[in-house]
Amino acid sequence: PGVKQTGEGSAGFNVRGGKEDQNLILLDNALIYNPSHFFGFFSAVNPFTTKKAAIYKGSIPPEFGGRLSSVFEITTKNGHPTKFSGEGGIGPVTSNLALSTPIIKDKSSLLVGARGTYSGWILRSLKEESLKNSQASFYDATVKYNHKINEKNNFEATAYYSHDIFSISSDSLYKYSNRLVSLKWEHTYNEKNKGALLFTNSEYKFNIDYNGAPLKAFDFGYKVAESQAIFKMNY
Repeated sequence: PGVKQTGEGSAGFNVRGGKEDQNLILLDNALIYNPSHFFGFFSAVNPFTTKKAAIYKGSIPPEFGGRLSSVFEITTKNGHPTKFSGEGGIGPVTSNLALSTPIIKDKSSLLVGARGTYSGWILRSLKEESLKNSQASFYDATVKYNHKINEKNNFEATAYYSHDIFSISSDSLYKYSNRLVSLKWEHTYNEKNKGALLFTNSEYKFNIDYNGAPLKAFDFGYKVAESQAIFKMNY
């Protein structure tokens, strides 16, 4: 209740009348600035590497820093601690693969997920002349390392990158990317007290190139980045 899609064929969402950019979207505690691929048709987060997701529509816990509409918290899976495993999928527009392997049996593991599209080839195969020179593609990759140091200490590291590029019936080439790194160290002091130290870094880049006419050509772009350190105590 209170959550609506921004429109047909879009990955964005509105919460209780708020705008799409008033939602805070986190992947393993790190911020994702643009959570969609391919004009909003696909989520930028790989479902094969996702463990769980929680949305806060009201009474947002203060640890998230506050947002006008909601907080959408996504947690990545840990790799399998004892055996090599994987899953994949092939579709008409995208293909997906996730692999998991133990590094040290029952102590550390690695999860790798990647996804890409071949929509550019589909556009070039169409009979419409204005679309033959078009391109639209994306890819994303997720890597997570988990290490159980001992009974009281656990370490996790997540790296994520996504990239989109498109130009539909125009001379302008649009590109944008998300990059994030998240480090987490959990420590159990005793039966009642637990703590976690986190460091995250996120970056979003957007760029437009225009090469249609030499006198009007331009290259416009910007980026936004943030880093944060968090210490949590649980009693």
